[in-house]
Amino acid sequence: MERLKRRRLRGVACDANYQLNVEDALACAGHDTVIFVDAARGLRRPFTFTEVRAAGSMPAMSHALGPEAILAIAAGLYGKTPDARLLAIRGYRWTLGEGLSAKAEANLALALDFLEGFLKEARP
Repeated sequence: MERLKRRRLRGVACDANYQLNVEDALACAGHDTVIFVDAARGLRRPFTFTEVRAAGSMPAMSHALGPEAILAIAAGLYGKTPDARLLAIRGYRWTLGEGLSAKAEANLALALDFLEGFLKEARP
């Protein structure tokens, strides 16, 4: 997240959580476009960028909510559903407390370059 903030993209707000929470629905409802960014296992490419749609109904509240659930809550509680995407970045090591590998660092750099271009195009 800090790496994206350092790019100082006008009109872009950044927030970071260990996991998504119900409160994130309010933040999502306040934006036209929301990008969820997460590390991913098993990708063949350095990153993927896919559309995310709200779940069909509001989920039972839990400690583990995905982007689809957050969007459903934003729609159900606030009547807002932003254009949403998931930027999944390939990771390699998953031990708690272990930093990024050199390969993951390279994937992150590629993904952030892509995201910066996408955000610049998406701005009115």
